[in-house]
Amino acid sequence: MTAAVSTLHRGYQLIAIACPAHGGLHAADLVIEKPGRAPETFAALDYFFDDEQALKYATHWGRIWVDMNA
Repeated sequence: MTAAVSTLHRGYQLIAIACPAHGGLHAADLVIEKPGRAPETFAALDYFFDDEQALKYATHWGRIWVDMNA
């Protein structure tokens, strides 16, 4: 089962997605959107044993990306 959470950070929408992966792990995927810009998509940033960890990691990673690229 895929889980997702959406948050806003400095005008960007961060959509963190936890996708089932090999060996019972969950991949931390991320989509970063801002009006007027093409979406940035990041697949399998890392792998975690549960979807909550994957969602937290992807969201945190996205905030860092926005802070460095905005």
